[in-house]
Amino acid sequence: MAIFVLDTATLTLLQQGHPRVSDAVRLHSADLIGASSVNVEEVLGGWYALIRQAKSNADIAKASFRLANAVAFLGRYPIFPLTVPGLERYDRLVKLKLNVGRMDLKIAATGLELGATVVTSNLRDFTRVPGLDVVDWAV
Repeated sequence: MAIFVLDTATLTLLQQGHPRVSDAVRLHSADLIGASSVNVEEVLGGWYALIRQAKSNADIAKASFRLANAVAFLGRYPIFPLTVPGLERYDRLVKLKLNVGRMDLKIAATGLELGATVVTSNLRDFTRVPGLDVVDWAV
C-alpha cells in the first residue's frame, strides 16, 4: 500500500471536484491518501482570518459556511501530524537553503518521514527536496 500526502493546492482541487485529481484519488482507493497537519493549519487558518477580518454579518456567515465545509471535507481523510522526527527533518531541510517555502518544507518533511509521495502541482519547489517522491495528479 502506497501513502500519498496531498498538498494544500491539491486538496483544494479535490474539494472543487477537479476531474483528474478526483479520478486519481479513485484509482488509488487501496492506498492511504491524506493530508498533513500543515494543510489543516493553512486551510482552516485562512478561513479563521477571513472571519476575524469580516466587516459584515454576511461576510462572517459566508466565511463560517466555508470553514464548516472545509472541516467536513478534511474529515474524510487521515491527517498526518508533524512529529518530532519530522520537525527535525524539517530543520535539516531549512539548513539546505532549497528556496522552498517553510510550509511546503514541512509538508515535504512529513512525506519523507512517512515514506510517502507528495501530491502537488508545485513540482518546481517540491522536486528541490532531496529524496522526496512527488507526483502531480492535476495534469
